[in-house]
Amino acid sequence: MRLKPSAYLILGMLRGGVGTGYAIKRAVDQSTRFFWATSFAQVYPELAHLEGQGYIIGEDDPQGGRPRRTYRLTESGDHALEEWLQSTRLPTFEFRDEGLLRLFFADVLSPEDAAALVGRLREQAQEADRVFREEVLPLAETGLEQGIRFPLVAARLGADYYSWRASWLAQLEAEVQPGVKAERSSRAP
Repeated sequence: MRLKPSAYLILGMLRGGVGTGYAIKRAVDQSTRFFWATSFAQVYPELAHLEGQGYIIGEDDPQGGRPRRTYRLTESGDHALEEWLQSTRLPTFEFRDEGLLRLFFADVLSPEDAAALVGRLREQAQEADRVFREEVLPLAETGLEQGIRFPLVAARLGADYYSWRASWLAQLEAEVQPGVKAERSSRAP
C-alpha cells in the first residue's frame, strides 16, 4: 500500500527519534516547513492511520497530568520508509506559492501597487533567507555530529533558493518602479 507523503514525513520523523505528535509538529516547524509543512490537524490523524495500519506502535506516556502518546516505528513502518526513499518513481512536484500567484495577476494593480507587491515579496524572501542563515542552517549543522548529513543539504538548498529569490525580486522591483525606465531583462516583459 502506497502512503501519502505526509505519512512518510511522520515515519521519517519517528525514525529520527521524534516520538510524539507535538514533537513531530515542532520538528517540522524547525526543519521541513519551508518545503513540506504540516499542522496538528494533519499529524494526529496520520499517526492514528499509521498505527491502525501497523506501521507504528503508540503507547500512552502521560506527562504530569496531561495525556501523551509516544510512537515508534514497527518493522513494517521502517521498511515502508526505506522503500519510499529508494523508489525510482519520480515524486510529484507541487510548488504552491501564494506570492507568485499574486504576482501572476498583478497586471490588475496600478503600477505603484504592483511595485509595492513586489517589494513585499522581496522583503519576505529576505526574511526567509535570514531565517535560513541564522536559524535553520545552524540547527541542521548540529546533525553532523551524529552523522546526519542530509537535513543540512536540504537546508543549504533552501538558503540558496531564498537568497536567489530575494535578489531576483530586488531586480524586478527596480524594473517595475513607476517612472523608472529600467533595462529590459529576461525577468519582466
